[in-house]
Amino acid sequence: MDTVLIHLHPDFSEEMEKIITLWNNNQQTKHFEGIRLERRFEVKLLTKGAIEAQKLIVLAHMIRNEICHRPEDKIIIFTEKRIFTDKYFQLFFWGTTRWGNPPNVTVISLDFTRKLFPSKEPYMFRAILVNILSALAQDEGFLTHEETRGCVLDFCNYMPDIIHAIDKGPRFCSEHEREIKKANKEYLLKLVNVISNIDDIAKQDKIITKKISSLEKARLQEKESQFDYDVALSFAGEVRECAEQLANILVQKGIKVFYDKFEKHTLWGKDLYTYLYDLYKLRAKYCIIFVSKYYAQKMWTNHERKAAQARAINEHKEYILPIKLDDTEIPGLPQTVGYINWFDETPEKIAEYLLKKLEEI
Repeated sequence: MDTVLIHLHPDFSEEMEKIITLWNNNQQTKHFEGIRLERRFEVKLLTKGAIEAQKLIVLAHMIRNEICHRPEDKIIIFTEKRIFTDKYFQLFFWGTTRWGNPPNVTVISLDFTRKLFPSKEPYMFRAILVNILSALAQDEGFLTHEETRGCVLDFCNYMPDIIHAIDKGPRFCSEHEREIKKANKEYLLKLVNVISNIDDIAKQDKIITKKISSLEKARLQEKESQFDYDVALSFAGEVRECAEQLANILVQKGIKVFYDKFEKHTLWGKDLYTYLYDLYKLRAKYCIIFVSKYYAQKMWTNHERKAAQARAINEHKEYILPIKLDDTEIPGLPQTVGYINWFDETPEKIAEYLLKKLEEI
């Protein structure tokens, strides 16, 4: 089964995950997989401006390589930038077919879509889905047509007709339906059928659950830090007193720290399994693990540890900073890794060590 990787843009990741689940449940030709990007990639993609199409294609290919997928796996990423080629700007997306170089890449620009639908989130999301389906259909060799037919493969420069086609909901025209069936690519029709009533799905399954935030807030800035936190604390509940002592001192020293009690409002209602994995893998400059016998026994601490170790392996440099409360061995954390013993230092001294680490970055 072919794999299609879809960038989970932070503004509509939950909505896209639900669509991906529906698509996977309704056909067996393509396996769709949502991917979250490291902050360094998000900064490049989600800032305003303009960028050459080929640079974006190379960037998408780099992302695909770093998450250990093959060039045969289709990757679709989103950008807030306008995409240009040698001659003109693209309204919506640009990509390469399976024979392109690099192959199987599609980059969807949200710049013009935001201008078309400044206050209509379902319309905007529908336009995004149309672009994904159009890219998949063109990869299969189906041609676009210049005149408007209210079809996924419409390609024209007359805005009212584009809006009309999106308004009617994702669908293929009768000519393309015949071509798709003849080529045994019915999975495309199944994908369209799943979301042809996107507004009803949105009401029933709450796919559009929030306003798409980028319509109201500024995007990332090019020189903004790639991380939300300087350090994330990972610990078992039995040693919370130690973690809280350190967290309070770190905050006093101006260090941005993820400590769960500081983030109750953020964590409320989140899918914590996904959110915390993403946080410990991508959102902090360092991760402090409080090594203890309790840490080795808990499901959640092991989940956080695996996320942190995935980051450490990928970057080939120190990311995990262990603080030992006892001599328990933690899976995947070699005994040769430098550590600090909690009982040999004061929390204030440990905070000073971290400040020096942060100055080295």
